[in-house]
Amino acid sequence: MELFAKSEGETAALDPLKINDDFIRTMSVNGVLMDGTLEIVKKLKDSIPDSRIYIASNGATLNAKCRIASTGIDRYIDGLFISEDIGVTKPDAALFDICLDRIAELKTTCIMISDSLSSDMLGAKNASMDSMWFMPSGNIEEAKLEYDINYCASYFDELHIILKKWTAIIR
Repeated sequence: MELFAKSEGETAALDPLKINDDFIRTMSVNGVLMDGTLEIVKKLKDSIPDSRIYIASNGATLNAKCRIASTGIDRYIDGLFISEDIGVTKPDAALFDICLDRIAELKTTCIMISDSLSSDMLGAKNASMDSMWFMPSGNIEEAKLEYDINYCASYFDELHIILKKWTAIIR
């Protein structure tokens, strides 16, 4: 309501819960992928035998599920873990532990790939998992040290090459 007050709008008749629900519904149909995302996901599934791809997302379940479905990537992933459903948010290691337990995998056979330092790279560090920071920029060496990042990739072909090598190492 404070936002509306600062806009000098009338707030007496507004229902904050309805506004929040409307906002989440609006956001939920507006998923956007980086160019090339669907292609790299298909390529990874085709070129790395037995690979599985999961998404772990902080936020509201409706928003996450619908945004992912609106992009079409849901057809290529093996599962979706949403903090609202799990009851824990990234970067808490517990979220990673719950996900690994549900997919029956060891930390040593999984890698977190993301462009987010503060939730995903820190979460992987907290969970003692391998990580790949995608599209790094800024002080890369400092971030690698601070977040204990194992790999960095700036474009999809590089990500694919690193994952093929990583897979060969862990098997």
